[in-house]
Amino acid sequence: MRSGTTLFRAMLSQHSAIASGLETHWFDIDWRNQQARGGEPLAAYLHRIGDFFEIDAGQVDTMMAAAVDAPAFLDLFMNRVVERDGKRRWAEKTTGNIRHMDRILAHWPAARIIHVIRDPRDVFASFRRSGKYGGLEDYANLWCDYLGDVERFKRELPLNAGNLLELYYEALVRDPVGQMAAVLDFLGEDWEDAVSRFEGKGEENERVLGLTGHASTTLEQIAKPLSGDRIGLGRQSLTDADMALVREIVAGRGLGDLFARIEAETTP
Repeated sequence: MRSGTTLFRAMLSQHSAIASGLETHWFDIDWRNQQARGGEPLAAYLHRIGDFFEIDAGQVDTMMAAAVDAPAFLDLFMNRVVERDGKRRWAEKTTGNIRHMDRILAHWPAARIIHVIRDPRDVFASFRRSGKYGGLEDYANLWCDYLGDVERFKRELPLNAGNLLELYYEALVRDPVGQMAAVLDFLGEDWEDAVSRFEGKGEENERVLGLTGHASTTLEQIAKPLSGDRIGLGRQSLTDADMALVREIVAGRGLGDLFARIEAETTP
């Protein structure tokens, strides 16, 4: 979360073959008990996801009746988005996907997984600006939860350069042509200039605000053109004491070397 995944997804979906959209949190669905996260009735949750993608409730109900579980529903739903948009394949961007790669590869064994990585200091600074997810200790543990799962899946699953690409946010905004060329090569898609140019996309923020009554700082950000002005937020706002606490927690969970490597690789 807060690593630039929404920006990347918005850029990628400008390709003529790839449909995508807002987050679905499909893994938070308890299909057997017909509930979604927080105990919300499943139909109400999926109708709202349909609203986010402008898919009407009747079509959602038909997909629900045909699906045996959440991945099967997502397959039907996203293929409907593909058909509507006149494209050929789909991408689903929910940041928690990175914690469910076992389920993803079980249902979609040919899936291509793109892991967006950002300077962890800037990630926390973005959390702080949004007013979400508590303080430094909460953030450090959240970072470990997510990145620790990535490292575990690399050990346990058949993940390699053929189905996993790690993309740095900083490199993307500094060299969108080069980075998106590498992405399309990884996906086996032809180059299209549109994926490297991003002038802002405000309609999703307006849709979510209209449907939920809540603004999204992430969607507000991608309403703006591609810019590198958010690189270095952490170095500007976090103190040495802040970072010492974060590094102590991360090291205690066995991820200190990984944290230090990502810091080094994202620092100009």
